[in-house]
Amino acid sequence: MGKHFGEIMGRDAATHFAAWLLRQSKVRKQIIISLTDLSLLTGAMVIALLVVALPSMGTWPAANYWILAGGVLLAVVLLRVLGVHHIVSRHADVDLIERSFGALFIASIVLLGVLSLRLPLVLAVAIPFLFGAMGFAAVLMSRAIAVRLLKPASARKRGARVLIYGAGEGGVQLAAALRNGDRFCPVVFVDSNPSLHGRRIHGLKVFPTTALEKLHNEGVFEQVLLAVPSATPQERLHILEQLEALSVKVLVMPALEDIAAGISRVDQLREVQVEDLLPRSAVKPDKSLLCQSLNGKTVLVTGAGGSIGSELCRQAMLHGASRLILVECCEYSLYKIDHELRQSPLQGQCDVVPLLINAVNAQQITRAFQEYPVQVVYHAAAYKHVPLVEANPCAAVLNNVQATQSVVTAAILAGVERFVLVSTDKAVRPTNVMGASKRFCELVVQAAAVNAGRTALSMVRFGNVLGSSGSVVPLFKEQIRRGGPVTVTHPDVTRYFMTIPEAAQLVIQAGAMGDHGEVFLLQMGQPVKIRDLAERMIHLSGRTLVDPASKQGDVEIRYTGLRPGEKLYEELLIGAEAQATPHPRIYKAAEEWFTPEVLELHLSALLAAAHGGDVRALKCTLSQCVAGYVYGAPAELHDGTFPDEAPRQLTKTAEAQVPQPTSRPTPATPTDDRHRPAPAHHTPARPRPAFGPAGAEAAGVLRQMATSSATSDAGMTVAAAGQRPLHR
Repeated sequence: MGKHFGEIMGRDAATHFAAWLLRQSKVRKQIIISLTDLSLLTGAMVIALLVVALPSMGTWPAANYWILAGGVLLAVVLLRVLGVHHIVSRHADVDLIERSFGALFIASIVLLGVLSLRLPLVLAVAIPFLFGAMGFAAVLMSRAIAVRLLKPASARKRGARVLIYGAGEGGVQLAAALRNGDRFCPVVFVDSNPSLHGRRIHGLKVFPTTALEKLHNEGVFEQVLLAVPSATPQERLHILEQLEALSVKVLVMPALEDIAAGISRVDQLREVQVEDLLPRSAVKPDKSLLCQSLNGKTVLVTGAGGSIGSELCRQAMLHGASRLILVECCEYSLYKIDHELRQSPLQGQCDVVPLLINAVNAQQITRAFQEYPVQVVYHAAAYKHVPLVEANPCAAVLNNVQATQSVVTAAILAGVERFVLVSTDKAVRPTNVMGASKRFCELVVQAAAVNAGRTALSMVRFGNVLGSSGSVVPLFKEQIRRGGPVTVTHPDVTRYFMTIPEAAQLVIQAGAMGDHGEVFLLQMGQPVKIRDLAERMIHLSGRTLVDPASKQGDVEIRYTGLRPGEKLYEELLIGAEAQATPHPRIYKAAEEWFTPEVLELHLSALLAAAHGGDVRALKCTLSQCVAGYVYGAPAELHDGTFPDEAPRQLTKTAEAQVPQPTSRPTPATPTDDRHRPAPAHHTPARPRPAFGPAGAEAAGVLRQMATSSATSDAGMTVAAAGQRPLHR
């Protein structure tokens, strides 16, 4: 008992002394270090004399002792001059060894020169040699003791104990950087390389990855710093899956290219992003396609202040656009993107023109095309939030459909080179007004492509964009920060995800390949289950999931039910096939489309209903035009069938009319499961809703025309007029 008590008292005394030292001012610390070195070096000189010159010391004159004392003082002065006293003891490294050796070596040489004039050569050499060796050892030993004494007290003051995952170059740099900070205290490395196991780097032992759970259970670390900047997305995902089971907070080191470019520092750690959890690699852009669409061009972007629109503007400036016209109806959003672009180092190479106009206004849009010689158009302006659009269908149709009609018409009349519509996977067999309106936008562009002259029109569909306004990811982060609950609509809901830069680059590259109204889509890998995404975000934030049975845990997942118009899963393709393109991850769909004459009638009815506020007529028109959208049926019955509707006049692009890519075989079908058919449900017969007054006349014309032109075998009519030409 006495032994343990003595050990405890000794540790407490050392701890209090270390804490006292850390509280001292810089001047006091310098004085303490100087006095310590003076004492140690005096002791080294006495030992050297006792070992070498003890028999003859009694006959020495007093001047010899003053010379030896001067040698000790010289060594202390050199230690200070060479900066040894300015090195923080608990962060000492090889630099300390080099400077200490230099100071003692110089002092020993000077002492040797002076003593050789007064003492026999043997003594003149032996005394400085022993003094220098023992003094050097004493200085290093004192720093080692300081490290052992001060680091525990410093660690308690600095905060979280962290495990560094990765003992390669990145991990070593991170450990060195964190030693000078107060936020983290590295305590251990973990690495998959067997040659590093058991070794020590910066005093930290390297363990195998299999020891993670044991180290966590023993309370060795509180957080994990992921320091594998060169890892592929698949490797990073595998590591995060390992760490997810521990429910510890994980921070990620910046990428090597960002560190090399000076964009980030080694110690600028970030939280785990949802991009890190995607089960696929980022789609690498084809630089030639990007430059083909943008280099030296005058580019107009609608919705320039939005998530996708603003990234399109950044990419356009990055890839050499000579003039960038920002079309935006929100003043603050336009101010933000305009200010950002004007602060860019590339601003001098690109003329930025902000236009505070609404794309719905055909006159304003036409005037913009007349004033500036636009060559490339990216139409990204749209309302996209499903519940809000469902609650405001008329405003959504005007903003989405009428704006598309205004912009594509003005673009064709101005003779622009390329027009690209930014679409969405929600346009495929939609169960909501937002998706139906975006599919109608596609139909508008497809019909316009018939008589587009020299303008190449195309559309791009992609899934959910990470970090965009209205995205589920920021919502989950905020809910986790507040301690929950995290709200998920349904346990089985899945979505495709991509990053904002990926989406913008896809739009640009697809626009370069577009010719006459094609629909392009991205091979996005496997869809992500939103419930799994929420669980991973909870675990990797250092929280635990509430167990439904025991109610134990930090954050609960609460299921709120599908919102109006929401689907369990999204698709990218209406038809059964997708054709390959020169880009290995971009595919082209051959979708059904209206002839311009028929589209004009549908469009007139739709816009009349929207302007008149007739929601019933609006939804009925969308139901007639958009495959999969059934007005009046529950979302789970939306299967794209129209049992009581007259056949719709649609034109399907013949396979021979689609130009075949030259660098890849066609047709080719993406290997993921996004082409699975929609669930087959029986749609019961439903009474045809009565049209409101605003759309009654146009709707009657549509019914009469559709009935008179229906075929008996396929339920579709291919109109001879307006067939898509092979060449323009």
